[in-house]
Amino acid sequence: MPVAEAQVNPTTFGNAINPIINNIVYPAVELMFAVAALVFVYGIVEMIVHGDDADARTKGRYSMVGGVVGMAIMISAWGIIYLVAQTVGGFK
Repeated sequence: MPVAEAQVNPTTFGNAINPIINNIVYPAVELMFAVAALVFVYGIVEMIVHGDDADARTKGRYSMVGGVVGMAIMISAWGIIYLVAQTVGGFK
């Protein structure tokens, strides 16, 4: 008895995935990057405005570190998504 094999059309797969990546994933990553940048700027403002309060400076420092870490994660995610998008695009 012959075994049925699933046929996957790479062009159809690429055409289905690319709009999802371009219209949903990239804007979501850009939004999260913007939020991380705002957290970083908030940390700077917190340190400048409350420069004489040690607790506020510590809170500002943690916000700045969190913003930088968030931006680094988003840049890494963007690179991974770009790699996947180029791989999927190679199916066409």
